[in-house]
Amino acid sequence: MANHTLYIATGSHPFSSQFQEMLDMLLTGAAFGQATTLWLTPPALATLKLCPNDTLMQLADFGVRCVTEKPGRGENTTAATPCPVSADPLGYDELLSLRTQCDQILVF
Repeated sequence: MANHTLYIATGSHPFSSQFQEMLDMLLTGAAFGQATTLWLTPPALATLKLCPNDTLMQLADFGVRCVTEKPGRGENTTAATPCPVSADPLGYDELLSLRTQCDQILVF
């Protein structure tokens, strides 16, 4: 993957100015054809569930791939926080592989 950027949303404030800055960077890169993936971690998903917003719905229009963590073995799969956008659930090894394949990783 050439020039692939991974954005990791880890924070519990998904509508903060920092998160909005990340979305702006992500959408700008994607608009110019940069391969872009957004990893929505469980804390970010939990907060997004509490603050419904359509901000993330435009990501698919720009070709941004969203991923989430697949619940591990022994974890309660019904307790997983639903994602507000279409996202690929990835296991630990898949997420590790994604991180090694990306040219740049930005954590917000």
